[in-house]
Amino acid sequence: MDIKLTRKELIKNWALTYSSETAYNYERLQALGQANAMVPVIRKLYSDDKERQVKELKKYFVFYNTEPSFIGTMIPGVAAAMEEQRANGAEDITDETINSLRTGLMGPVAGIGDTVSQGIVYPILAGIACSLAIDGSYVGPIFFEIAYKVLLIGFGWNMYRLGYQKGKTFILTMLKEGTISRLTEIFSMIGLMVVGCMTAERVDIESPFILNIRGVELNIQEDVLDALMPGLIPLGITMFVYWLVRKKVNINLIILTIFVAGILLSYLNILGVPAE
Repeated sequence: MDIKLTRKELIKNWALTYSSETAYNYERLQALGQANAMVPVIRKLYSDDKERQVKELKKYFVFYNTEPSFIGTMIPGVAAAMEEQRANGAEDITDETINSLRTGLMGPVAGIGDTVSQGIVYPILAGIACSLAIDGSYVGPIFFEIAYKVLLIGFGWNMYRLGYQKGKTFILTMLKEGTISRLTEIFSMIGLMVVGCMTAERVDIESPFILNIRGVELNIQEDVLDALMPGLIPLGITMFVYWLVRKKVNINLIILTIFVAGILLSYLNILGVPAE
């Protein structure tokens, strides 16, 4: 009689994938957390053989690293499906087969997962939460935590189920057809658009410089720079900070410099520079 993983084991396996980085180390990265996540699956499939359980879990101690929460949950789903098939007599599924698939998927999946979570979901929700907080509402951080967790759980569980139900064939087909590469490119473009909008909206810099030409006042920022391209000064400052980061200037030094420069420049009118 075939051994089937129940919904209980699948939910435990999925939930424990979020412990991937709790035992994080620089030799195997997420390997120990992933091995821990597979415990309910292996215990169910080899419930009467403790030595076999130990043997099967050991293969998950190899180096492993991917985005573990949004899209990356599909890999444990695929692994659970393969373990189930193996326990039921699939001789073509070996330790090497399972680990080769996991290793092959972790890079492409990380590309999509990191883009979705860090490049789209996180900035959008953080932007909304910051807007609420700036307006004096305590709802901002509460909204962020709840919305982020809802999306994380929704994405994570559905991607895990997709990996388990469709198995390795679906994922390999996506890789072969270049679907993952196209999705990564699309998500990257969306993420860049979101970050660009946040730059224009949140980097608020006003120049106090005004030229007086024969009694006619000319605001350098509003009448000249913004006429060329709205938000030119915020964009320039943002690109300068990005350049400093690319040059590996210490982040704390950059932040401190921005604070000091902001405070000093805000008092330029004390030095006789007219403000609007």
